[in-house]
Amino acid sequence: MSNPVSQKTAVVNEVKAILGLHFDASLPVKEQLTPAQFSTIKANIVASIIAGTVAYNKDTSNVKEITRYVSGMISNHFRKAKELNGGSAYAPQSSGRGSRDSQLSELSKLLGTYTEGTEEFNQIVSAIESRKAELSAEKTEVLATKKRNKELASLNTDALPDSVKDLADNLVSGLSQ
Repeated sequence: MSNPVSQKTAVVNEVKAILGLHFDASLPVKEQLTPAQFSTIKANIVASIIAGTVAYNKDTSNVKEITRYVSGMISNHFRKAKELNGGSAYAPQSSGRGSRDSQLSELSKLLGTYTEGTEEFNQIVSAIESRKAELSAEKTEVLATKKRNKELASLNTDALPDSVKDLADNLVSGLSQ
């Protein structure tokens, strides 16, 4: 048996086979396919994975699991593969989801309730960017403080002149409190 093709190659080949001469690489594939064509691509790739002609590193006996996986995998390649997304370089859009910052998480949830381009949507995007800038500044300050503390902790106060030794001792003792 020959080596299985990559999942990306399988998706690209299936799209080109389904669309044929109607395939336009300058447009995102999502805009070119009908739901029926998408279903056909998905079914063909599932069958190819089960047959072993498309790479898949898990057990191939659970068809339901493969079908769920393939649906997301196809959507992933539609977004990321230049030959399928209209030639655009993929840039992930961080919305703050999964962030440990509750304010960013809530802003992200709120953003999902408004339509892109509306004044409210833009206002929330602005608030998200402001919060990200605040968090970045806080992180920079924390890192600078840690660096400073590390440098002070390794300071040999005995090597300093008497005129500044007390000052250095106070700083170093302040770290240990």
